[in-house]
Amino acid sequence: MKLITDFLKLIRFVNLFIIGLSVSLFYWLILVPAHHYKLFTSLLPFTTVEFVWFILSIVLIAAAGNIINDYFDFDLDKEFKPERPLPSVAFSLDTAMYLHAILAFAGIGLGFYLGYKANSFKIGYIYIICTLMLYVYAAFLKKTPLAGNIVVSALTGFVFVLLMLFEVNFLNTIYFKGSKYVLGILLLQVKFYGGFAFLTNLAREIVKDIEDKEGDAEHNINTLPVQFGEPVAKIAVAMVLGLLLTGLAFFMNGFIAAGAVKEFVYLSIAVVIPVVVAMVLLFLANEKKQYARISLLLKIIMLLGILSIPAFYLFNLQPAA
Repeated sequence: MKLITDFLKLIRFVNLFIIGLSVSLFYWLILVPAHHYKLFTSLLPFTTVEFVWFILSIVLIAAAGNIINDYFDFDLDKEFKPERPLPSVAFSLDTAMYLHAILAFAGIGLGFYLGYKANSFKIGYIYIICTLMLYVYAAFLKKTPLAGNIVVSALTGFVFVLLMLFEVNFLNTIYFKGSKYVLGILLLQVKFYGGFAFLTNLAREIVKDIEDKEGDAEHNINTLPVQFGEPVAKIAVAMVLGLLLTGLAFFMNGFIAAGAVKEFVYLSIAVVIPVVVAMVLLFLANEKKQYARISLLLKIIMLLGILSIPAFYLFNLQPAA
């Protein structure tokens, strides 16, 4: 039982669950209804089983990335996070590398299989690129101010883009009247949720770097707060969150124009206000535990933003006559 618990900690199961949940909600509550009620078809880019494989492929690649990240952070974690699975010797470094390879190859294999089923085998190469980028991030880019943060955050938002690659391929394979209109709507939603995931994750990554500043400095890891100082890092987080609020304001203005009051209220209460609170707490923070709380708050904001998918779906359900 402890081995399973340690493995789940190693792959960061909670983060993987949020990724899988995000894409699943987008697929079943946004993409599928668009097919049913706008294209008037039950045909979809995936069968139910294939969609399960799709989610698993994403989770496997992300899990492999988390393992390789802990592998390269071993010395740092041994001193500052000894409770992590690798420093606590729950798994040896060799075992971690084997697990990384197994999960990565399994995820890539599923990616090529899904690409083959979708008559677009080249999609599998995207899985290889993402796997390599996660490796390069852990081995090199993590030590480069901001670059590593941007790469790993972009990959978080990219899961929505990857889903749309299958959708675009599907719509180009089978002709549907109004497919360009539906694709435009879906791409707008991808921009919203993909951009939201990218910006919230980017802000959280920089906050985590501020939290880990002491250990990173000792091990010559030149993150943004190590290289340029804590105040500059705080300003960077504030700018990212400010950009997030600007994007939210754009979409919320559209909700008001369309009379979607419930959607406006949800985003105001569940996302906008918490983001403002996070910004205030950020500039008041000066201790490691305070940054840890802000990091947790940003993760909650990310989850609440994703939960807007089922909320908006329920808001738009027509009452029975």
